[in-house]
Amino acid sequence: MPVTFDEQEEETVSLETSLQHLEEIVKTLEQKDLPLEKALSSFKEGVGLVQYCSSLLNQAEKQMEILLEGPDGQLQIKPASFEMEG
Repeated sequence: MPVTFDEQEEETVSLETSLQHLEEIVKTLEQKDLPLEKALSSFKEGVGLVQYCSSLLNQAEKQMEILLEGPDGQLQIKPASFEMEG
C-alpha cells in the first residue's frame, strides 16, 4: 500500500513521485466498490497533490523565466538545444 501524502512531506516529494501517487489515487477512485469515506479521503489527498504539483510547475516556470530574462529585462525566447557537443 502506498504511503499517504502528507503536507509535512511536501518539501521532499518530487514531481514525478507525486504524479505517480496521483495516478494510484485515480485508480483507487475508479473502483466501483470503494466505500464513501475512503473515496472522500482519497479525493482530498488527490486535490492536495494536484495543488502541490501545480505549485512545483509554477516555480519551475518562474525559474525558467529568470534564466531567460535578457539584460533589458525582457524575456528572450531561445530554442532549447539538446544536442551534445564533442
